[in-house]
Amino acid sequence: MTDTLTYLDQLVAWRRHLHQHPELSFEEEQTVAYIESELAGRLRNVTRLERLTPTSLVVVFETGRPGPKLGLRADIDGLAIQEDRPDLPFASRVPNRMHGCGHDAHAAVVMAACLWVDDHLAELTGQVHAIFQHAEETPPGGAREMVATGYFSDFDFIFGFHFWAQMPTGQIDIKDGAASSNSDLFEITINGRGAHASTPEAALDPVVAAGQLIGQLQTIVSRRKPGRAPAVVSTTWLESGSQVALNVIPFSARLGGSVRTTDPETRELVQRSMTELLAGLEAANPGMTTELDYLVGYDMVWNDPARTAIVRELAQTRWGDQVVALPPMLGGEDFAAFSQVAPACYVFIGAGSEAKGFTSSHHTPTFGIDEDAFGLALALAIDVLRNGPRLAAG
Repeated sequence: MTDTLTYLDQLVAWRRHLHQHPELSFEEEQTVAYIESELAGRLRNVTRLERLTPTSLVVVFETGRPGPKLGLRADIDGLAIQEDRPDLPFASRVPNRMHGCGHDAHAAVVMAACLWVDDHLAELTGQVHAIFQHAEETPPGGAREMVATGYFSDFDFIFGFHFWAQMPTGQIDIKDGAASSNSDLFEITINGRGAHASTPEAALDPVVAAGQLIGQLQTIVSRRKPGRAPAVVSTTWLESGSQVALNVIPFSARLGGSVRTTDPETRELVQRSMTELLAGLEAANPGMTTELDYLVGYDMVWNDPARTAIVRELAQTRWGDQVVALPPMLGGEDFAAFSQVAPACYVFIGAGSEAKGFTSSHHTPTFGIDEDAFGLALALAIDVLRNGPRLAAG
């Protein structure tokens, strides 16, 4: 990967700065200003730097020669987590804020790719657009906002990637078709009738109803959907009553969670089944009422099969059997919005290392990624840009 060595030190420095200064979704003012300032001060051949939204940035290179319109995307927001990595000299300096999913590294890789494009513009054709996207972590997401501007409607190909701590450094996962899941959220309110705990017969107990409902929600996956269709329904929040009134049956309960599916039929089945279960709960408990707030969130990322085959070929040329194709990731990823308006490919790049202590899950206080993976991501991004005409043609 000699073509990346020139840029790796700067890439790591950028990543560490971003890691120390995380900002939440839709609040990335300092982050995007830093990226813009750093690139504007270094790029000689850039055509323009454009804010499609207040906290996003697109860096545009025009070669002046006919060719494809390519996008290279990174997300830039952090999470509301208190980092617990005292071993890292570049740990977050912002209380209860952390780059706990690798977006700092995604941004730094694309910044380094901009340096490479600036140095090699004469070798390319068409246009290259480096996309620094805000608010990946918070539905409805920044990608949807950027796509709604119409800016990406005529792109020939958009490439994205995610560092993945649950795969070892050196491994690259390139999936055909669905690369991530539809990712939805739900909240349910159960209104009953309160009473003293000594007279439960006087109540319409929402706590018991909520407990039963949590079990019933699991039957959507185990009994209502086809076994071949992936789906996860997770109840992650339950709230009712008060710790200072343990002798009182409350009048209401609230619960919520997430739904992950990989096809529109299963997505619709889960939402419909929730409505039916709540209707059954009301019928079995006359006087009890329920409300379902179902948020349709990110769609699944769709990897265009023809273009993905080319990306896989490029990766296998460099890394051989280290390139794998795992089942769709059931997490949400709003790169999906880009994949709906242009041919796209989104890959997962292993960045886990037991020896270095980078094995924790994403979105946890001890999350971390192996910086040795950064060169792989940059090399693959460069290969994609060099092969723009092939990827545009499919």
